[in-house]
Amino acid sequence: MAKIDDVMQEFASNVDEIIMSTIVSLEDGTPLTGFTTDESLDITVPVAFLADVMRRGIMAADNAALGKCEDLLLTTSEYFAIMRVIPETNYSHIVVLTKKGNWGVTKVLMAKFAPRFKEVLP
Repeated sequence: MAKIDDVMQEFASNVDEIIMSTIVSLEDGTPLTGFTTDESLDITVPVAFLADVMRRGIMAADNAALGKCEDLLLTTSEYFAIMRVIPETNYSHIVVLTKKGNWGVTKVLMAKFAPRFKEVLP
């Protein structure tokens, strides 16, 4: 059986312009695994904030009776942050791309890899 770090490396190798990718607990914002193209970057701080954004998005969709939140896209002046719930878990996959990246393709890949991440979650 693959390990979560192996699945993460495979995912990241398929995404152009990736800055970071992580699987994070929605309970407390703790990353389980992560990947970054900038080893000097401490991903724990942005990941904690992005996990909070995801939690609030889930609450907003639920309270507004919009259906289940599947993913969120945050666009900034420099990056795209895509946050996707791993179905039937309390985890989210968070990916940050440069603005040269293709967030649509990345969302498709995140959906494709979600079952594989679910298999290797603790």
